Amino acid sequence: MNGYVDAVAAVVPDIARDVRVEISGDRLDQFLLIVAIRRIWSTVNSQFWIMNDCISVATRTPPGSEGPPQTRGFRIGRDEISQDSSAVVEGRNLRQELYKLIVKLDIEHLVGESSSLSDVAAKMFVREG
Repeated sequence: MNGYVDAVAAVVPDIARDVRVEISGDRLDQFLLIVAIRRIWSTVNSQFWIMNDCISVATRTPPGSEGPPQTRGFRIGRDEISQDSSAVVEGRNLRQELYKLIVKLDIEHLVGESSSLSDVAAKMFVREG
């Protein structure tokens, strides 16, 4: 995580110039915190969807077939991965709890709805002036 945040910190002057705002001091700290939270959310969310989509593919009923899926999921080593396996349940719970925290902090527009770091900076600082 530190490497990613450090890399973003190195290009903050370019982001600030692009958005035409000053990002230093407390603003820089706030911006880099949101950058880190976005990275954590991206990792947690994408891992959940990868597991979910793999389970969907593994349990898909072949075209023209009827009835329940022929398999519950797939195996990785000794672990069975299915909708009710501990890995998937824990991943789903982590994703839900993290999203609840993001909403509680009122930063979902910065974390999940911004397309770029310049967009994040604009949403954070342009309205402040």
